[in-house]
Amino acid sequence: MGFFNSFFKKVEKVNEQEATLHELSEELYVESSVEEATSYWVSMAQNIIVNAVKAADNDVERAFVLLNLKKGEASFDIFYQINGQLYFWDQLENETIRNRIQNELLPQAPEVSNAVNEQFRGADHPIISFAQLQFEWETKAWFSHVIWEDSLAAQLPKTQILNEWFRVIKEETKNRPLDSDAKFSWYPSNS
Repeated sequence: MGFFNSFFKKVEKVNEQEATLHELSEELYVESSVEEATSYWVSMAQNIIVNAVKAADNDVERAFVLLNLKKGEASFDIFYQINGQLYFWDQLENETIRNRIQNELLPQAPEVSNAVNEQFRGADHPIISFAQLQFEWETKAWFSHVIWEDSLAAQLPKTQILNEWFRVIKEETKNRPLDSDAKFSWYPSNS
């Protein structure tokens, strides 16, 4: 009912020349279920990367998250760049931060997996097997890369994706300024 009320109000505004026909046509646009699922994923990914940075008391240069969203295997693997060095979350010195990540952030993986992939299932679209997120503190830029279930890369073991991606990032951070506003490479790069 809300859609029709809004639509008729917009028609009245067009008739009274308080709105344009273009604004009316925008009112008619309804996102496809795939677009809705993608929008949901983007907002979830942004929330995850923000929480990964907050969990580390916003005291990182960069944050990287590998999400395994496969049913029954859901997990988050997080590593950070701090003072030019890369550290997995469980290598951080601050015990409070490690506990926060372990007890508050990591347990959310199964719920995130179910929520995100239910959106894609409902849209009759391949679900996400893995996703990689990057965040750069200096510019606040963040980037996301998805490995869909129908991709050959989805068959790779999570440990291979994580270890190889970490290796790639470790190499690339050597020559990348902290305010680069550019994404790092993904692993596998052709996924």
